[in-house]
Amino acid sequence: MSNVSDFKPLSHLNAADQLNAFIAWAKATLPKGVSNNRVHAGIQWDMQSWHSSGVQGCNFTAYGSSKDQSQKDKEYMQPPIMDFAKALVVHYKVFRGKKTTRSMLDCVRALEVALIELTGTRDVTKMSPATCNRACEYLQTAYPNGNTAYIISKYLESVVVLMKTKGLLAKPFRWSSPFRPKSSGTLQEQRKSRQKKLPSPESIRAIGELFNNTLTTPLDIVTVSACSLLLSLPSRIGELADVERECVVFKEDDVGARRMFLRWYAEKGFGATTKPVMTGMESVVERAINLLVPVTEEARAYAAWLEDHPDEFPPHAGVPLKGLDDPLTYVEACAALKTKVHSNHSARKTFKDQWVESISKRASIGPVAQSLLDEIQQGWDATCGSRIYVSGTRHYYEYNDKVVITLRKLNILVREKYLPKDFPYTTPAEDGKKRVKYRDALLTVRTGSLPNETKKSLLMTRDFGVEIAANPNRIAAQLGGATPRKQSIFQRHGYGNLKVSSHSFRHELNTEMQYAGLSQLLIDAFSGRTSMGSVYNHETVEDRTQRVAQYHPKTKYSYSNAAQRLEKVKTNQPLSLSDVTDLHEGDQDLVIHQTHVGICIHNFASEPCPKMGACLTCGKLGCVKGDDVKLANLKEERKDLKRRYDKALDAQTRDIFGASEWAKKVGMDLYKCDALIRTLENPELDNGDIVWNVDNGWTLTNNAAAMAGLIDPKDIEAKNEQLLSLDDLSAMLDEIEV
Repeated sequence: MSNVSDFKPLSHLNAADQLNAFIAWAKATLPKGVSNNRVHAGIQWDMQSWHSSGVQGCNFTAYGSSKDQSQKDKEYMQPPIMDFAKALVVHYKVFRGKKTTRSMLDCVRALEVALIELTGTRDVTKMSPATCNRACEYLQTAYPNGNTAYIISKYLESVVVLMKTKGLLAKPFRWSSPFRPKSSGTLQEQRKSRQKKLPSPESIRAIGELFNNTLTTPLDIVTVSACSLLLSLPSRIGELADVERECVVFKEDDVGARRMFLRWYAEKGFGATTKPVMTGMESVVERAINLLVPVTEEARAYAAWLEDHPDEFPPHAGVPLKGLDDPLTYVEACAALKTKVHSNHSARKTFKDQWVESISKRASIGPVAQSLLDEIQQGWDATCGSRIYVSGTRHYYEYNDKVVITLRKLNILVREKYLPKDFPYTTPAEDGKKRVKYRDALLTVRTGSLPNETKKSLLMTRDFGVEIAANPNRIAAQLGGATPRKQSIFQRHGYGNLKVSSHSFRHELNTEMQYAGLSQLLIDAFSGRTSMGSVYNHETVEDRTQRVAQYHPKTKYSYSNAAQRLEKVKTNQPLSLSDVTDLHEGDQDLVIHQTHVGICIHNFASEPCPKMGACLTCGKLGCVKGDDVKLANLKEERKDLKRRYDKALDAQTRDIFGASEWAKKVGMDLYKCDALIRTLENPELDNGDIVWNVDNGWTLTNNAAAMAGLIDPKDIEAKNEQLLSLDDLSAMLDEIEV
C-alpha cells in the first residue's frame, strides 16, 4: 500500500542492530495497517494475541501451549523472539497483505525451543541449519500425521530467506526443509481417508429429508439451506458470508440452454466469480433462497439502519424517551440495554458487571470504546457508597459517580460488544476484493435470533448486533459437533448421532465431477481454487483402474462403450485408432481420419491415400452404425452410382470402348455401397458398431507396377475371386431401388 513501505536494511549494521531496526520498523508500521483495513483499530504491540484485532489465528503462545487451555495456564513466547515474531506478522500481514500468519507463527514457536536447546538463547540472529533442522524435529513431534509439519517447514524456509535478505543472520546460510510431502498411503489407508473425508449416504439422505419437510425454526432453516447450497456447488462454509441476497444469475451455455449461476467469492486466492449450479440442483437452490429470505429480511433492514445511523442508539420498545445526550439513570440504562436487573443486584452493579467490566476484559477494544470505558471507570465511585434510610430502615446505597450515562454513550458500548469488527462488511478486507455488506448479505441475522444455542437465558446473546447465520462454528455444531448444552439438527429430528462435515460436501462434489470426466483444471475453476485439486479426488482404486483400462490397448475392449465411440463420431471429436480396432504390440496409436461416408484408418503420416479417394474400394473404410449423417451421405453416393451405372450400361449397348469395364467397376462400387447401407440399417446391429468395407486389392502403386510389368494383374484379381461376375452383379443391381 502507498502508506506502508518495506523495511530496508542498512549495510553498515551488524545482525543484532539490524534486528532491532527491523522490530522498530514493525512497531511504526503496525498502526498504518488500520487505514489499510489489514488490522483493526485498537491493536497494540504489547498484546499477547492479535486474533481479535484483525490478524486471524495470531496468538503468540509458546510451543506446546494448547489453544484449549485457560488463559492463566497458557504459556507465551518470551523476548526477544516474541518481538521478532510480531515483526514477522507485521511484514506478512500489514505490508504484504497475507490473509493468515498461523503457520508462520508455528514455525517460530518450534524455532524458539530449538534455539534454547542448541544456543541457550532466544536470539534469532544465531540461527543455523542445525537449529532449523532441530525445529523441524519439534514440528514432526507436534504434527505426526498428514503434511502439516511439511507445510510449516516451508514457512520456515521463507523466514530464513527473509532474514538473509534483510541482514538479520549473524552467519548467513541456505536451508531447505528435510520433509517431503507424504504419499497418499496404502490402499487401506486411502480407503480410510475416503470414508473420513466424504459424507456418509445416511447424512446426505437425512439432510434431503429435512429439506423437503416443513421447517419451522430459523436455526433448522439456516442449517439445511446452507447445506443445500454447499451441495449444489463445491464451496467452503466461510464463503457463504459473501453471498448476496440477489445472487442468482442466468446465462446461456454454448448450445443455448439456460443455466443457473450464483455470484460467489472463492477463497484461497481464486476471487470473485460466477459459479454454475450443478445440473438438477437448480430447484434446490431456489427453495433454499426462498426459505432464507423471510428469516433474514428484517436483519438486513436492521443492518442498513445501523450503517446509516452510526451515532444513534438502536431503537426498541424499552428505550427511554430521552434525547441522545440526556442523562440516564442506571435503571434506564439497563432497560435500554435489555439487561434484566435481579432482586439481589442493583441496576448500577448490573450495568457495571455485564457491560463495563465485561467489555473491559476483552482482548481487543476499539479506541473510541476504550476512551469511553476509561471515562466511566475514572468517574466511578469506588467507595462503598452512602446508606440511605427510609422509615428508619436501610433502603439503598447512594454513590457519587461523576460519569454521565447517555444513549449516545450506550450506543458506543452496544456497537463495541455486538457488532463485528469489520461492520458494515461481512468479511475482512483483502486486496482487490469487493466486499459484501450485511445489508445485502443473504445470510444476515440478528445476534441471538437463532434459538437452541444455549439453555441458560442469562447467557443468551441480545439482538443488538448482526452476524452471518451460517458461520463455521454454528454449522459444525449443528452437523454433529454436539455438546451437553447443544443438540445437532440430526438429534433434534430423530436421526440419532449422525455426523457430517460441511467441507465433506466439497469433497463429494469434486469426486463426482471426476467420475463425470471433467478435467482437473475445470474442476478447480468450478470449485474456486488455484491449487491442491487432487486432494479432493476420492475415486476408488477400482474406479481409477477401470478408467485406465478403457484406454489401454490390452484391456480397452473389456470396458469399451460403443455409445461413446458413436458420440465422438457425431460430435466430430478426435477419434483414435485404438477406439476402433485392436492395437498389437509395437503399434502406434494415432488420430484417424473421418471421411464423408465413414472413418478411415489409413496412416496419412506415412503416405498419401493409396486409393486416390476411392473409399468404396478400400478395406480401411469403416462405417459406424447410428451415424445418421454418414448414412445419408452413403445414400446420396448410391444415387450417384446408380445414375452412373445406368449410363455405363447404355454405353455398353452402343459398343463404346471401355464401357464394359467401366460398368463392372461402377457396378461393384454400387453393390458395396448398397450392402453397407443395408447392413447399417439392420436392427440387429448395435449403435456404435463398425461395418468394415472389403478391399479390391488395387492401389495406385499396384496399378503402376502392373503397367510396368513388375507384377501380374491376375495375382491381384485372384484375391477377388469371391466377388460376383458381371452378369450376376447386373442381375442384383437391377433390384436396387434408389
